[in-house]
Amino acid sequence: MNYNIQLNEDERDCLQELMNIAYGSASSAIADIIDAFATLAIPNIKVIDVTKLKEYLNNQLDGSEYFVCSQLINGDFNGENLFIINKESATNMTKEFDLVHDGELSNEEISDVVLEITNILSSTTISSLISEMNSYAAFAPPSITIIKDANELEENMIEHYGQVIIISTNLKFAEQNIHGQLLMLATDESILYIKKAINKILDEF
Repeated sequence: MNYNIQLNEDERDCLQELMNIAYGSASSAIADIIDAFATLAIPNIKVIDVTKLKEYLNNQLDGSEYFVCSQLINGDFNGENLFIINKESATNMTKEFDLVHDGELSNEEISDVVLEITNILSSTTISSLISEMNSYAAFAPPSITIIKDANELEENMIEHYGQVIIISTNLKFAEQNIHGQLLMLATDESILYIKKAINKILDEF
């Protein structure tokens, strides 16, 4: 059932602030692993119907190769995170992991780094977010696919969802400018849960 849930301005502002805190935790986790300080820009947040997801993604894609990482989430929040990054940014990211060598990096080498970053971004941000809501979540290992067009995404990846919370941010290192998007695919019940939790937080202030 699609509830056609929308977030009002106060709810979006609150969620954005919670995500700022969550991204701060993710930045620290990344820095601890690769000994390089990373910053995440203030996220842009919107909610769209899942039927418009492929159209949205195709407006972001430029025909080059993109790495799409998916991580399933279970708990009070049920859904999955998608981290989408183009090959140029993903290759730049490997430089922070000291994987640069004379030959061209293989997609497998790049995928390993993207999977590691996805696992950090996804699990850390969601764990931080739901901890602010006094909730819990469990995470499956992330998986990865490479696409040039959103129509290449498997239909079963989106068929369980009514709406998508899109969180877009820039991941920046001292020497590299890396752009990626984190998308939260949530069941309608989970988005309602987030909405209620946000309003409980707002009521306390």
